[in-house]
Amino acid sequence: MNYSRRELLKFALTTIVTLLTGNAGASTKKDLEGKKIIVIGAGISGLVAANILKNKGADVTVLEATAHVGGRIRTDWSLGAPFEVGAGWIHGPSNQNPVRQLADRVGSTYFVTDDDSIELFAADGYEINEDDWDEIEEIWYEVLEEMDADSTGSIIEAINEYDDEIWEDPNIRWIFSAYTEFDFGASVKDISAGLIHEMSSYLGDDVIITSGYNKIITLLAQNLYIQNKTPVKSISYGLNNHVTVQTKNKTFTGDYVVCSIPLGVLKKGSVKFSPALPSYMKNSIKKTGFGTVTKLAIKFTDQFWDNDIQYYGTVNKDTGRWPLWLNYKTFSQEKILMGLCFGDYAMAADRMSDEELLKDALEVLRNTWEDEVTDVENMLRTSWLEDPYSFGSYSFPKFQNTNEDFENLSEPLNGRLFFCGEHTNLRYLATTHGALLSGMRVANQIASENSR
Repeated sequence: MNYSRRELLKFALTTIVTLLTGNAGASTKKDLEGKKIIVIGAGISGLVAANILKNKGADVTVLEATAHVGGRIRTDWSLGAPFEVGAGWIHGPSNQNPVRQLADRVGSTYFVTDDDSIELFAADGYEINEDDWDEIEEIWYEVLEEMDADSTGSIIEAINEYDDEIWEDPNIRWIFSAYTEFDFGASVKDISAGLIHEMSSYLGDDVIITSGYNKIITLLAQNLYIQNKTPVKSISYGLNNHVTVQTKNKTFTGDYVVCSIPLGVLKKGSVKFSPALPSYMKNSIKKTGFGTVTKLAIKFTDQFWDNDIQYYGTVNKDTGRWPLWLNYKTFSQEKILMGLCFGDYAMAADRMSDEELLKDALEVLRNTWEDEVTDVENMLRTSWLEDPYSFGSYSFPKFQNTNEDFENLSEPLNGRLFFCGEHTNLRYLATTHGALLSGMRVANQIASENSR
């Protein structure tokens, strides 16, 4: 059963409060009383689905492959300020956004990000003047405006159609990497020029949760039965009245199974399905993009940059190589710059050793600040591409994708196997609220199936 955007929004506003009660007396209508449901994955989509299903009376077991809950949401405080290993912003934090509702519930504090608070440095290390900045931004806007739902091919093709020489300009490569490759977690040569216009957002400037994203996960996990370090090997869903899930040491049996396994893992085929997934679904899994973004937070012994500039941009001949730096001093007391790599360069950066990654980042910083760059006190980095339970950061619409691919990824099978996760929600792809809404959808698909 599919729900319209309006129905999902209405459902989110009324049901998210139910989640917040911690299940106690949250629902008086126990439609799923006596049913056993296995949820695979303790990311936000799986946790939300598990909460709603439990509220409806089901006996829910969550199987999580890793030692922690939250999936691609994880906060590390070891630098003295929140380093979000996974999701780092609430995108469109209006009161309608269910993630914002959860964050408010746990007393989160926020910092509103301002994309205009940025200084941009050219490849020679000198600051780009205002006229040049206005020119590259205008070109970026014009290319995006010329793309629409009827556009075919990738974004790089749209750029070349606009002007087949502008990609030679490192400043142009910078803005499409820092803005567009960052948004979609992939190279402009791979991102669909048409499908990005099928995506939507909530209102409001993006915010950083200065109190940490992990508090939301703690709330959602607090009353669930979760088995950590329990990677799933196979899922059997072809049986008439039950499903079985096989892990390394145990077999779980239930009435329904919710699969919130990341798209990257589905692509690897490390979890076996019996019967095999239908060919149309396997084809959509193969076609849909799943990229990565590399983060490196560097804590310095002394500060060599301004307090009040939120972002620093650094142009490089290598597209995606540390084009953007987030200044932690704008929302914390820590002397931290967090660099990011995008597109094809992120694919290489994720595979670098800590020493190689730090050396690479410092080389870019010294190109601008030269000898002012001080000693490194500590660092934290990400490498989602190397994570065996994700194999990337988030999904994106690839140039060969169609809307139907994302419908296929969210389609239940045999009335027993149900799929959720950010990759199943094209409208809110690659966002925590997209993942959350998919968990709501799948819980209600199961309730609808059970009522037949």
